[in-house]
Amino acid sequence: MPSEPSSSPPRPESARWYVDAGLAVVVGALAYALSCFVIGPGDEAKGFGVDWLSLSRDPALLQCRFPHRMLAPVLAWSLGLGGANYLLFVRGLAVLLLATVFFFGRRRGLAVVDAALVAVAIALTAPIQLYKDHWVGYPDPICYSLFLANLLVAKRPVLFWGVWFVNLTNHELAAFLLPWLWFVRREAGGRVLHDVVGAGAGLAVYAAYYFAIKAKAQQLFSYEYFANHPLFPGGTVVVLALALVHLVVAWGPVLAVLAWHQHTRAHGRERLHLWLVALGIGVIFCIAFDWARHSNLILVPFVLASVRFLQSGHRIAYGVLVAVGAGLMLWIPPWAPSAWPTDAMANINLLVETGMVNPLPPRFEGDLNVHFGSVSTALGVWVPRVAALLGPIVAMAVAIWGVGFWLARRDRAATSGRAA
Repeated sequence: MPSEPSSSPPRPESARWYVDAGLAVVVGALAYALSCFVIGPGDEAKGFGVDWLSLSRDPALLQCRFPHRMLAPVLAWSLGLGGANYLLFVRGLAVLLLATVFFFGRRRGLAVVDAALVAVAIALTAPIQLYKDHWVGYPDPICYSLFLANLLVAKRPVLFWGVWFVNLTNHELAAFLLPWLWFVRREAGGRVLHDVVGAGAGLAVYAAYYFAIKAKAQQLFSYEYFANHPLFPGGTVVVLALALVHLVVAWGPVLAVLAWHQHTRAHGRERLHLWLVALGIGVIFCIAFDWARHSNLILVPFVLASVRFLQSGHRIAYGVLVAVGAGLMLWIPPWAPSAWPTDAMANINLLVETGMVNPLPPRFEGDLNVHFGSVSTALGVWVPRVAALLGPIVAMAVAIWGVGFWLARRDRAATSGRAA
């Protein structure tokens, strides 16, 4: 029997979708404003954000290292927010994500205050805050919004696979979540034939779109680039370790909600959302190095778990976890390079020094041509060098998981006591 949050109690007639949508915009804007008290939005594009900004000036020119990732630049350009106004558009994407989180919570039966709490939890952690500092100009929040939209339209195959195709045009990482998307449709009672056709059509149209753009523009980050720069297996070990560091320091105590969800037996198959999304992230890290971006896909199972946590009457506990996390991040900001050792661990010089990254002559202008070390190098050279930094992070991760386990165990004890 499906265990999706669609089994939530019926919504009151007054709480129609357009009321929730209006509230979502207000709550999203307020949650984003709150997040700006912790860290203000950057006013200069960084890293690949420069590429998206350049593409947003005139998408038809395909002037970008990855012109196939054009959803956000096209939207910005069409709204008159390309070029100099692109960063304003990206801030709007952050508000959109927070509004989507709130709207999702309301559609799954949460009270206004609880749905707002989930939006605030996201606002004060990595999916919003890191894009104001390290990743200024990156449109990743639209990916997360669209994956939540997939959950909302899970019973409508044409719309479901259409949303997924749109997500592919923002970033091809959406393809790596196909196993999770397939599971979502199974839990929604979808027909296998509809999904074979929907997913197949989406992939076929995307391939045509991708190669049409590739024929007209030079792409640095094309499929050949990733084929020629595999991380797996040695580099994947390091990136997974760095992703764990990122999750602990830039998400913090709120991740205990995921542990609670996993240790609450009543949630049954719903607990597979976490592991299928984690599988997608792990596969991404076989070819991609951006651990502090792609690990934020954990947002999807986190929002699902948050809905269940708050529906179980844990509003105070949730608020405490959010407040403690916010306090820790104000005390030691994880997005400040000098605050946490993550920057030193990720520093290319350390990776080169330990043999985990070996630069090679570039194949063409702009090429980041590197060879990644083996698993034995990762475990025998890199890990010992960072053990003093990595050890406490692992201990924190265990402690956070332990809090969730304790909360789930306490719930079981309370349920047993009532039954007795």
